[in-house]
Amino acid sequence: MAADSLKLGWDMAFAPRRAVDGILKDRGSKLAQAAGVLLLYMAVSAVFYRLKPEGFPTPPEGWTPPDAPRGLWFWLRVQLWTPLLTAVLLATTAWFSQLLRGERLPRRMLAAVLSGAIPVLLLVVYANHLIGAWAFGGAWLGLIALMVPGYRRLPPGRWRPLAAVLMSVNALALATTPLFTATVLMRSETLYHALEFGLLFWTLGVATVAVGKVLDLPAARAFAAVFLGLLSQILFVFSMSTLGLLPNDVLKALMAV
Repeated sequence: MAADSLKLGWDMAFAPRRAVDGILKDRGSKLAQAAGVLLLYMAVSAVFYRLKPEGFPTPPEGWTPPDAPRGLWFWLRVQLWTPLLTAVLLATTAWFSQLLRGERLPRRMLAAVLSGAIPVLLLVVYANHLIGAWAFGGAWLGLIALMVPGYRRLPPGRWRPLAAVLMSVNALALATTPLFTATVLMRSETLYHALEFGLLFWTLGVATVAVGKVLDLPAARAFAAVFLGLLSQILFVFSMSTLGLLPNDVLKALMAV
């Protein structure tokens, strides 16, 4: 099983079309192997951030170091949020993919952007104490209910391969871990940040190819669905923090991962 997960991860990083073909042909959509990639990413990421110096790269102005060094358990606790965040990405990418399907792209894109702006408005309204926590949480539940018709339009057989794709795309972060480690040892902030941007664009590119193939979407629509899904994932994290369900130290760590 471990060897199969490594092979899937390698293909997703360096031959994404072959990886997606394998996922679509497999009866179980290689969900177990993709879950193995995700678990390996979580473990490697926890160890990497535990060993990386706290003050590298230079934190934003006003950052205060923790009272005590954050141990491996802290970083494992941070990574325990990864499956939930992956589920959020799966749900939002699937929903935006259906919203972006059909008609002309500009009209569909406008509808998708406006839909994505609703959670931002909710955060602003709640942060300004115009609504209470129960109303804020209820509004989120209402938004989820409104998304149900979009989910019904997605063929049931596409959920498993889409989940496998979004889990196994973490292989790209695994592939660049040795390079990130080298920049930390060199204490080169410029190279570290360059790698961060490179990984972001590489991930967006591979995810676009994979999601487009799984959902039979043109590249532009697949890219928009993935990008808006990632933004929704970030909004979800801030919403959980706003509701007090996500500790502040974990929030800061998630934003750094």
